[in-house]
Amino acid sequence: MRFPATQKLRVQADFIRVRQEGSRLECGPFILNAWRVPGATTPSRIGVVTGKKLLGDAVHRNRMRRVFREIFRRHPEVWPDGWDVVIVPRRPALKKTYAELEKIYLEAGARLLARVQARSGNG
Repeated sequence: MRFPATQKLRVQADFIRVRQEGSRLECGPFILNAWRVPGATTPSRIGVVTGKKLLGDAVHRNRMRRVFREIFRRHPEVWPDGWDVVIVPRRPALKKTYAELEKIYLEAGARLLARVQARSGNG
């Protein structure tokens, strides 16, 4: 049950593209950015940006990466194929339990997808 490397964003250009061209949703303990890759049929990918200023030492940064990758892995139904997702955890995320972060993530993913679909349906 490992997290496949094919579902990780690795190239800096991909992170930049998601943050510039995608949709953004502030969720309190983290920021969710998502972008639909045009014409892509590959599984969705995730990247977690953990800055030293935002989260502190390496233990906290690594924990946030593990937590959000696991949430993403356990809930593939949230993002249809072809999406790139970037999560930027904030300091309040450190005080949340896994279950709380999972609940916020699921709600945020549904909200962001609905917003993107509503936008594309209108224009």
